[in-house]
Amino acid sequence: MNERVRILLADDDVTALMLMTAALEAADFTAINAQDGERTLALFAQTPCEMVLLDVDMPGMDGFETCKRLRHLAGDELPIVMVTGLDDTESIARAFEAGATDFISKPIHWNLIGHRIKYLWRAHLTRLDLHRANARNAAILSALPDTLLRLADDGTVLDRLAGHNDQAHPGTGSRLQDTLPEAISQAYMDAITEARSAGQIQDIEYSLQQVDGPVRYFETRLVIIDRQETLCLIRDITQRKEADQEIHRLAYYDTLTGLANRQHLMDRLEGEIRRARSSCTQLGVLFLDLDGFKQINDTLGHAIGDVLLQHASQRLRLGVRPTDTVSRPMIQHPGISLARLGGDEFTVIIPDMNHPEDALIAAQRIQELMRQPFFIAEREMVITASIGIAIFPDDGEDADTLLKHADTAMYHAKYLGRNNTQFYSPALTQEAMRRLNMESNLRRALDSQEFFLVYQPQVDLQTGHIRSVEALIRWVHPQHGLIPPAEFIPLAEDNGLIISIGDWVLRTACRDAARWHAAGFSLEMAVNLSPVQFRNGTLTRKVRDILEETGLDARFLELEITETTLMDESATTLQTLCELQELGVKFSLDDFGTGYSSMSYLRRLPLHNLKVDRSFVSGLPHDAGSLAIIRAIVSLSESMGFTVTAEGVENLEQVKILIQQSCHTLQGYYFSKPVPSDQLPALLGQNWDFDRLP
Repeated sequence: MNERVRILLADDDVTALMLMTAALEAADFTAINAQDGERTLALFAQTPCEMVLLDVDMPGMDGFETCKRLRHLAGDELPIVMVTGLDDTESIARAFEAGATDFISKPIHWNLIGHRIKYLWRAHLTRLDLHRANARNAAILSALPDTLLRLADDGTVLDRLAGHNDQAHPGTGSRLQDTLPEAISQAYMDAITEARSAGQIQDIEYSLQQVDGPVRYFETRLVIIDRQETLCLIRDITQRKEADQEIHRLAYYDTLTGLANRQHLMDRLEGEIRRARSSCTQLGVLFLDLDGFKQINDTLGHAIGDVLLQHASQRLRLGVRPTDTVSRPMIQHPGISLARLGGDEFTVIIPDMNHPEDALIAAQRIQELMRQPFFIAEREMVITASIGIAIFPDDGEDADTLLKHADTAMYHAKYLGRNNTQFYSPALTQEAMRRLNMESNLRRALDSQEFFLVYQPQVDLQTGHIRSVEALIRWVHPQHGLIPPAEFIPLAEDNGLIISIGDWVLRTACRDAARWHAAGFSLEMAVNLSPVQFRNGTLTRKVRDILEETGLDARFLELEITETTLMDESATTLQTLCELQELGVKFSLDDFGTGYSSMSYLRRLPLHNLKVDRSFVSGLPHDAGSLAIIRAIVSLSESMGFTVTAEGVENLEQVKILIQQSCHTLQGYYFSKPVPSDQLPALLGQNWDFDRLP
């Protein structure tokens, strides 16, 4: 685009405006901001924009009414996108009734929103192109005369009344049978007979292969003049056919890879299931996911990722036999259909199987092709594929169930180490049993002393010293070994065990901090809290008791909470935060930027520090969008008097960039991995001289 597309943002939340502006600017759009409906209408009248993003909840005139007035003011072509946290169908329907083009639901992933808006803008341009093409075609067909022939009953052209430049159809004195293919001339004669017999107008459609040219499509209307003559009105409908085909392609095929999309896949799969049921045959569904694709997207950018997906889809075409169905382009062998479900997920349908092993052979063939290096932008890239297989009718008798079970098997393949193929079977329900067993194991883990804490330093950029440490829980199961927190913490939150586990973490962390203080190390201790602990109603008393028990001064305790906790905004949560603040405890907002990020609660609640989520840091130094989000967060923090901690720092380039952005504290493997309590004192004497970085 020669000029940057202007997007009018309407949101009463300054934080959302700031982050959305940063994301859009990073995606090469120009953002114009308004904080209420009246201002939005005034700005649009003063400076028309190419797209509008409206928040639903605004003071005064809400997003629905603003949308309705904008639509009346701007007409039908302006793309208006509603941004809402409401997920009920009534609100969605109301948005579209007000004239919305699309909607985006909160929470917003700020790393991806720029790409989402780009695709919305691309779709808008495509719609405009199609509208212009349709208008142009209609004008041509209306302005140019159709071919008009007067025919005798034997097919002789008595007169060509119009369309003298039409070389495809016979001229005056010629016979249809001598000029047109036999099947088409016979269709004319049959239509004439039917029109005369029924006393009604008859229509026929046909295609003609032009000499040294493309196939053209025609529509003919035949009207009886008298017992000897028939009038034929011939219209060239090639452009209409091509437009229909383009609309069909956009509706049923992925524009990036040319493979069938989810809608096409579901239609095809349902048809194959009906055929397999009637023929009593088996049907295989392969669900494929590219291992490591997200890392390529994050490090090399989405443009390289898109090229990789295109190359991978070509590999898929080579990896299936002619009778397989994989969501595939429409100009292929009739028995083949290739599909991309979205992102890096593909699905293969294998009909007419004799044995389930047929699906395994196809999966292994695909995996072997995927393991071969890709060469893109002078880089060699190696990716693998994890594949799950579901078989009809054993694993499901409808399309949704088969896809869901194939997806489940694929995740099981990833869990087993990736580059793996797994069949779905009822045996996978053992995973659910494992979760049940884990719950009972969690109940005894505290008594059996299977938990321990590790601490990761947080380095102060002004002093170069370790200012604080974050306490992280680990679980060593006697049979299964080290179990990741991502597996047992959600389970503990679901069954309420997080209350007792959280008490143990807080008590142990405060005891270790008090011991280090006694040894002369003035460290702050950061401890993560679950939303469940806030809803319990006893958190303030427990924190007070633990501080008294361990002897740790409250000003050295920092509790890390998530945006999920704050969005609850119940009376208990607000009261607990205020009570803990009165004790002297500090609060840090963890994973900031991945949730609602609303300034309303940032202003209202007693926060001290914002932690930039590691997903933004990992994108540095290559991801301009991540950098823009970090810059916006730091600016927001400065305006509100917060400090900023960036987590997930892994290399020197990230350190340099975060220093330039005026972050206050850094945390990550670049400085130290999480270490047990007995190893931490050895790290406390270290000093990083950030003024002398290479």
